[in-house]
Formats: sequence, structure tokens, C-alpha cells
Amino acid sequence: MEGRLRLREPQITPIEGGFLVSDPYGVYEKPLALTEGGLFLLSLMEGRTLEEVQEEVFKRHGVLVPRKELEDLAKALEEAGLLLTEKVEARLKEEEEKLKRERPMRLAGLSYPEGEREARAFLEAFRASYPGEGEEARVLLMPHLEPSRVPEVYGAALAALEKTPPPERIYLVGVAHRPLKERAAALPVPFQTPFGPALPDLPALQALDALLPFELFNTPLAFREEHSLELPLFFLKGRFPEARVLPLLVARRSPELGEALKVVLRDHPGLLVLAVDLSHVGPRFGDTPLTRTLAEEARRRDLGFLERLAEGEPEAALAFLGNNPTRIDGVEVVGSLLPLLRERKGKVLAHRLDLEAPTLSAVGAGTLVL
Repeated sequence: MEGRLRLREPQITPIEGGFLVSDPYGVYEKPLALTEGGLFLLSLMEGRTLEEVQEEVFKRHGVLVPRKELEDLAKALEEAGLLLTEKVEARLKEEEEKLKRERPMRLAGLSYPEGEREARAFLEAFRASYPGEGEEARVLLMPHLEPSRVPEVYGAALAALEKTPPPERIYLVGVAHRPLKERAAALPVPFQTPFGPALPDLPALQALDALLPFELFNTPLAFREEHSLELPLFFLKGRFPEARVLPLLVARRSPELGEALKVVLRDHPGLLVLAVDLSHVGPRFGDTPLTRTLAEEARRRDLGFLERLAEGEPEAALAFLGNNPTRIDGVEVVGSLLPLLRERKGKVLAHRLDLEAPTLSAVGAGTLVL
């Protein structure tokens, strides 16, 4: 393999004996297993030729890596979609062009039914799992966790939506689990659901884009497998079939997004939905196996965060978390939307810390109406 190597930023997952590196957007589905030494070689490749990688390794460790070993690694990286060759770039462009037309369902048949009739029954069962009544929402915080893990929390969101007049549009703000080129992004295409396509509100999206200091439509591939939009949208589209949608992802705190949304909402009013989860604790996230002490701390953090939001004090909610030791994943979204959350009183309808038994880990989820 000739010339300087160009790599994509991989998703790296530690495993026993090494690491899995994979395409962060899931276009290439098969990960590549590397030892610690292989990961070290990977870290040297960007912008270098194979000969320069050999030289760098020898300079640092006095070891001459056989060229064949480096060629095999480069080939494996190409097959995993992590080495930018003409072939890989063409496939990524093809996937991106598909996403510029529509965003298909990825979790139908896995997390929710694909057919409309079955999906309606699914919604009714989830609503039945929550015994209480909802309240009208102008702002709704709801989960994006796998629905079967927290049915009553989604049921509480449905109860709130029952009390909420159908909005013309829904501002759906999720957590980016894939890399974005900017702090936030939107995808202005129909999102397919069992209830028909959720159509984008193009005028509102264009107005929002015009107010931001960065390009809003910046990373289509990040939406390809993003569950933080797909799962809440299933429930929202089922309840409000005519509403247009502004599907937004936040990767890093963006005060500009909140200020811009505040302006856009004046001319394009709608329901604001924060699709966020709460604490992430246990071995999956770098902790010890779940204990009563760890679970109590996660619940305390989750409820303290939600209750302060319900008092209309989002800055106090973020301050309460400090350095966020239980990894509440909603902090970047809340931090971006402060102007829309201040002085809005509300109520916490549901909370659950759900155990993931195979890993002895747990994730928190809640429903809050403002």
C-alpha cells in the first residue's frame, strides 16, 4: 500500500486481551480486534507512509516491524472502513446520499413493532404500564433507553402527551452517540416510523440554521443508527401523527443552540422534547458491579437533577451533579437549552434505575413535564 495513510476516527471498545475498533457510524458492521501493540501501530498511521511507521516504531522502541505486518493491518483497517481509500470513501458517500433522502427505521422488529396495527397495540400496552395521569407539557423530558427496560417511564411520557394539545411541530433534541463535526446537528429528511414518515419542518430548520455560528446540517451519517431520536420519535409520531419534526442531536454543550431555538420558537411554536437518559453505572461504564450504595447514589443524582429542573432551575440541576460521577447523559442537552428551561415549573412523573443483569450495570430513565 503506497502513499500516506488517511484514517477515520474509530470507535474503540476495550475487550479481554485487547480492543475492538469499529466504524463509529455503523456503515461497516464488522469490528477489528487489535492487541495493545496493534492499537499502538494504528495510532502512528495517520498521515504517514508504511515506511515512516516502521521508522517511528524503530525510533521509539528499537523494533523493526515487518512491512508485511503493516500491510496486513492496513488491509484489515480498510475492510473495517477505517482506512480512507477510494473504495471506502465511495461507500461512505453512498450511505450519506441515502440519508439525504430519508432516514429508515433501524430498530423496527427489535425495539418496537414494524407494522402499524402492532405498533398501536404496543403504545397502548406501554400507556397501561403507567397507572397515573399525565399533565400538559410544553417541554417534555423522556428517555431514549430501550423501551422494554423502562416501560412505565415511556408510559408516563404517553400520559403527558395525552394531556397535551397536538403541536404543529416537535423539536426533538437527542444525545449524539456518534461523532458530530459540530456541537449539534440536524437531518432535514423524513424519518420513517410504523405510523408513516415523520416529515421535517424545513422552514423552521432553515431559520434555526441561519441563526447558528456553525453549519447545522453537518453530519448525516451520525443519524444513521442514532437511537436517541428513533425510539422517542416512535412514541411521539404515534401520539401526534400530523406534527412536523425538527430532529436535532447535541454532542457538546452549545449555548448558541438554546438561544437560537428561543428565537425560532417565537415564529414556529411547538413542543420541545429532550430525549435523554440519566445515570449510567456499573462495570459497563467503569464502575464496580452494582451495589445498593451505588444504586442509591445514582437514584439520588437522577432525582436531584430532575427535581431541580422541575423547579425551573436548570443551572442548579447541573451544579448539583458536579463532575457528574454517575454519568447522566442529558447534561450536554440541558446545558445547551438553558434559555428554554429557566423558570419553567413542572413535575417529575416517573423515574427508574434499570438493572442490566448480564453486566450488573444500570441506567436511569425519567419523565418530566414542564
